[in-house]
Amino acid sequence: MTIRYQGTIVQLARDCAAASGNLTIKAGVQGRIILGPAGGPGQLEIPLRYALVREGPEPKTIWTKLYKIPVVIPDGQTNVTFTHVEDDLTIPRPRSSELQAYVIYVGFDALAAAEKPKRSPPPRKR
Repeated sequence: MTIRYQGTIVQLARDCAAASGNLTIKAGVQGRIILGPAGGPGQLEIPLRYALVREGPEPKTIWTKLYKIPVVIPDGQTNVTFTHVEDDLTIPRPRSSELQAYVIYVGFDALAAAEKPKRSPPPRKR
């Protein structure tokens, strides 16, 4: 009874292009937000993380980024869809034999979204 909303990822698409020794990946997500018993109309931010990982015996994160996607739920609606496209994921082109090991993950990252930004310590006085 305390759930405000539930999010699901409905579709994920990607497009890869190789040029000038780089690999550029465009990834898009379509999702849905459904109101729960404690939810209501208004604006919320969806914490969506993209990650490119080279899988294998020692997995390595190549690229990752957290987005806060604004979503507005109008009066009288119980669900809305959202979309997001990441089109600036460019890395040095891996060898052809390694391409199959690269995986794009997309998911909700509420823990990272809740973290407060880290502050730099003040400069030391001399």
